[in-house]
Amino acid sequence: MRERIKQLAGEFLQRCSRDMVSSRDLLARLSAGDTGVFKELEYLAHRISGTGASLGFESLSTRAAAIERLSEAQAGVVTADQNVADRLMEYITALEIDVDRLILLSGDD
Repeated sequence: MRERIKQLAGEFLQRCSRDMVSSRDLLARLSAGDTGVFKELEYLAHRISGTGASLGFESLSTRAAAIERLSEAQAGVVTADQNVADRLMEYITALEIDVDRLILLSGDD
């Protein structure tokens, strides 16, 4: 059972790494004025937060939850606030650093 959980954790971290690339793409779209990305960021962060918590990655879960809440609060906005975009960039960068650190610690690179 432990081996299976370790395998799932490794797969999750690799998916998170790919999700960070997607997050950067979404931020680029946001910079271009596409506020529809908030819903996509909310979904992506929700997935990371829930699975991270289930697998014991509390720091990832907490960071992703912050992205999820901030993105959710932007529902329906027509023009993105630069402060919100900057905060999302900070949160995503911190999450990405945490994912990379955990991948290195797990030896799954």
